[in-house]
Amino acid sequence: MDRMVMLVIANVANWSLAIYGMITQPKDAASYLLAVFIINLLLYTTFYIVMKLRFREKILLLPVIYIILAAVTWGFALYFFMSKLTTWEVTPAMSREGNKECFVLDFYDEHDIWHFLSAIALFLSFMILLTLDDDLIRKPRDKIPVF
Repeated sequence: MDRMVMLVIANVANWSLAIYGMITQPKDAASYLLAVFIINLLLYTTFYIVMKLRFREKILLLPVIYIILAAVTWGFALYFFMSKLTTWEVTPAMSREGNKECFVLDFYDEHDIWHFLSAIALFLSFMILLTLDDDLIRKPRDKIPVF
């Protein structure tokens, strides 16, 4: 039943995103797809963590550290992403006019920082999934619940 609830939530979220996309027809399709992918990564990770806790499996310290670091990094990355320095609706020359001053080493602007932070956050997110089952290393496979 727990799995069904989580799957219904994921389906509602994805259908809502699809309907929103059909109604509003976002001009920036790349950002819209990026939002869909990030939301699905978050949904899957949340589903997996909830199911582990539901089946009374332990979450070791390393995945907890990755969860905290990923959440913080995603927060900062999305802050820089929302600054909307670039646009796909105009020519590259016109888009460059919207650039702000470079503030990291007088070379990188906020859009560059978005790329750096989102790459780190994505890496940390996959490290969560990679290390989440480390508590099962010594448990026989036939004793591991499949969800």
